[in-house]
Amino acid sequence: MIATVSLAPLASEEVRRNPYPFYAHLHELGPVCEVEEGTSRYHYVVHGYDAAGKVLRDPAFRVVDSTRLVEEPTWEQEPTQSIFFNSMMFNNDPRHARMRRLFNQVFTARRVAGLEPTVDRIIDDLLEGMAASGAHHTPLEYMAAYAYPVPSNVMGEMLGVPEEDRAWYRPLAAALGVVLELGGSTPENIARADAASRELAAYFTKLCAMRRAEPRDDLISALVAALDAEQAALSTEELLANLIVLFNAGFVTTTHLIGNGLTLLLDHPEAMKALRAQPELAAGYVEEMLRVEVPTHFVIRWAAEDSEIAGVPVRQGKRVLILLSAANRDPSRFPEPDVFDPARTDNQALSFGSGVHFCLGAALARLEGQRAFTMLLDRFADIRLDREPGIPRQLMLRGHDELWVTLD
Repeated sequence: MIATVSLAPLASEEVRRNPYPFYAHLHELGPVCEVEEGTSRYHYVVHGYDAAGKVLRDPAFRVVDSTRLVEEPTWEQEPTQSIFFNSMMFNNDPRHARMRRLFNQVFTARRVAGLEPTVDRIIDDLLEGMAASGAHHTPLEYMAAYAYPVPSNVMGEMLGVPEEDRAWYRPLAAALGVVLELGGSTPENIARADAASRELAAYFTKLCAMRRAEPRDDLISALVAALDAEQAALSTEELLANLIVLFNAGFVTTTHLIGNGLTLLLDHPEAMKALRAQPELAAGYVEEMLRVEVPTHFVIRWAAEDSEIAGVPVRQGKRVLILLSAANRDPSRFPEPDVFDPARTDNQALSFGSGVHFCLGAALARLEGQRAFTMLLDRFADIRLDREPGIPRQLMLRGHDELWVTLD
């Protein structure tokens, strides 16, 4: 018999500060639970590793797209909804496949591997700036100085977003991210997100026009040229939406990987020492960082037809909350799941999802994380927290706003 659970704790201060005991409780109840009526808008919560992977790969379970907004048929007139539901992230096949096919050509393994010199150059410039700003043990805000600009500069160079605009972009991306949180779609948050969406849409419209007039060697120029030649499988609205979502997704999660990863290393000095001595271990470290402190704790699906999850029947139309972070700590899949152990073998977590919506930039995020940590530890012999960091309270895009450190 399937267990029934209340999801009300997910909104509590205690669980937002530390969700892992609640996830451990869910594992005691099985890989999937029915949600107690009145405690959430979802009907099932999936937290077992195998069950979560199955749902993510099963075409019977789909992302929430505009076809689900039967009560809001005018979504295209809402700025944030228009961006989300014109992007591949919030679409199912065949529309998702049509859009993603174009961007898959950019994020091939060969192209990502070829970006390593660019990534190293960007990181090296940032480390030089940190060495100057943090001289004589002057406290330095790590997120703004390093964790944010590493991925934003890499994505900016790929897409063609000018360097002087990348810092301006951060608060606008944050405004969009807030509405994706559980319970985040408050009128106030939506108003801020809509204002950010209008600003971002206007920005990328202008940038596309600039690249149309003066093309460069970047993705925006290539996409605009293909669109004008009617070779791109995108409408103008889809192009703008995907540029905004792709740039956001391409740096926000990696920013938190680089931030959360540092706190894990500082909490485990022996592991930091080992990585400094053996930088070739970086790939395993990044995988374990993503497993233990994944920035994206959940994704949402709905049943497009009658189906089942781990033997539990799920009727068409039911909404499913998939807790990726809980699946990454499933004790039936990972021994001592709460322990940070970079030496784990067979450490394939669900941090980037699975199935047709597997993260487009996973290979790039891994490369950025590996180079960010190995070059940081090579450049500075000692890194310490200058003050206790604030405890994250979000589940979607979970990470630190600030990390003040001193460097030697």
